[in-house]
Amino acid sequence: MIPPGADQERRSRSWIAALLGYGEFLIDMAVALALIAGGAILLGVVVYDFVRGLGHEPVVGLVLELLSGLLLVFIFTELVSTIRVVIARRKVVVEPFLIVGIVAAIRRLIVISAEAENLLGTAKFRDLMLEIGLLAGTVLLLGATVFALRIRRGENDEPTTGPTS
Repeated sequence: MIPPGADQERRSRSWIAALLGYGEFLIDMAVALALIAGGAILLGVVVYDFVRGLGHEPVVGLVLELLSGLLLVFIFTELVSTIRVVIARRKVVVEPFLIVGIVAAIRRLIVISAEAENLLGTAKFRDLMLEIGLLAGTVLLLGATVFALRIRRGENDEPTTGPTS
């Protein structure tokens, strides 16, 4: 037998859960819009700095800065894609976060590789080599994790990211 008032309590819990769901959706949307705006501004600044530096600075340094900035923009877009997947599926998917970690580690590898050339023969050079080794290991581990998740997901499951059809 259902105790009196149990149905009313269930309805009030359902209302609270719906309200929290809407709040979560609004916060996700606000974060996504902020990331889109930040990514667009960053893209503009990166391209502007690259074009402005042409002819005034070494091309190799400019290209490395451009690549580093574009990878950061890619991280922004990947986070927006992750939020889109969270909103569409109403669950958090791990794979996009792992990809962001891979891109962030590669971005750092590029930056410290450029720094390492100037520090050859110093004590800081050894620290940079250690950091490069740790970052390379991180990329390999995260890549293996993404690979394992994709195998586990199987062929019948839909992908975690990408445009919707």
